[in-house]
Amino acid sequence: MSSPRPERLSTPRVLALSSLAFPLSGIGLPVGVYLSPFYAEEVGLGVALTGILFMVLRFWDLVTDPVVGFLIDRVNSRFGRARPWIAASVPILMVATFFIYMPPREGAGALYFIIWMLLFYLGSTFLIIARNAWVADVAIGYDDRSRHFVIIEIVSIISMLFLLLLPVYVASQGGEGDRFAQISAMGWCLIVSLPVTAALAWIFVPDHQRPSGVAAEAYSVKEVRSALNNPHLKTVLLLEIMIGIAISVTSSLYLWVAESVFGLTDLQASFLLVVFFIASVAGLPVWMRLAARTEKHKAVCAGVLVSAVSYLGYLFAAQFGGFWPFAIAAVINGFAFTAPLVIGRSMTADVAEWEKARSGHDRAGMYFGLNSMAYKIGSSLAIGAAYLLVGLAAGYQAGEANSPDAVRGLLLVFCLVPATFYIVTYFVVRNYPLDRRMQTELADRIRESTP
Repeated sequence: MSSPRPERLSTPRVLALSSLAFPLSGIGLPVGVYLSPFYAEEVGLGVALTGILFMVLRFWDLVTDPVVGFLIDRVNSRFGRARPWIAASVPILMVATFFIYMPPREGAGALYFIIWMLLFYLGSTFLIIARNAWVADVAIGYDDRSRHFVIIEIVSIISMLFLLLLPVYVASQGGEGDRFAQISAMGWCLIVSLPVTAALAWIFVPDHQRPSGVAAEAYSVKEVRSALNNPHLKTVLLLEIMIGIAISVTSSLYLWVAESVFGLTDLQASFLLVVFFIASVAGLPVWMRLAARTEKHKAVCAGVLVSAVSYLGYLFAAQFGGFWPFAIAAVINGFAFTAPLVIGRSMTADVAEWEKARSGHDRAGMYFGLNSMAYKIGSSLAIGAAYLLVGLAAGYQAGEANSPDAVRGLLLVFCLVPATFYIVTYFVVRNYPLDRRMQTELADRIRESTP
């Protein structure tokens, strides 16, 4: 006997779940754009050491991400599968955020950074993987998953716009150049939003226990190996690694490029980040419409090619310098920014459903754990390698007068590394076989087999 078709969540409930994107946007963007140069320059760790620490510490997620994903699959409390992990993430992240975003102006050395970033990454792992697995549980099909992740991305971008306006506001109030005040303002927003958004999701979004007909297997290296042998998941994970590298190189070097290459002030650089994300909001419906009319992987391919080409815009704009050339390049780059991020998460949920139909095992938590781990691997490698290239190979030093060759080296790393990885992503994704027709058949098969 087939089970009744699950109900599609109303938009207000989707928004309640999507509200978790607000603190998650504080975890994501400021780490790359603000925290990494902040600890390298203002805190005084230096470019090379900061890059090494970000790269090494992110490998902590190689352990935590798949384990947390597995536990989300296995733990089946009366409160649901995702809610306990969301609740656990809140106090961990609140404490870690306080120390990471508000370090003492003197005495915050490498050990301070290591301790609090490890805790920060653990809490963010709980929150990100649980949220994504929750979406996979409540979305009811191929296009509904896209709907969820689109709304999440819209909330995330609005949140990032708000956070990015904080440095602009602080600078306009006499805090120009005071990165400690700018970072602190972001930290307090994150601390306040964590319990509020977690409560909204807990109260308004259903989080059901696993149905009796869906199994979960014991955690083992064999199970992880089996997941990694899934050909569809391999493609999605490679996509995440490539995108993680491209985005993190861009974000971690952005402020230095804005200041050293284009001659922008802190206020102008922060304002152009706002412009970048406004452009990404404008681009999102275009990419989603393309995905709906064709296939998700085709929209990803188009998006990454536009992204790759946009870095030629930065190289061309650098020949002129100043605010407007950089703004035009940022708009083109921002327009394509959301395509691989949003659609890639939706593709991961598709793969989890494919696995459920094939084997009867619900591995959404594990798959999103591996997905998160893949992005973080790319991100950590990018920040570490980019800082090492810029600091050691190019000779660029943050906060100091740099030679034209050092500035040119900074620009080349900023442009050529992301462009290369976006092009590689195109070749990784272009023949992806899991399309809408196959996904619809799988969803029907799961409904027919679920008691």
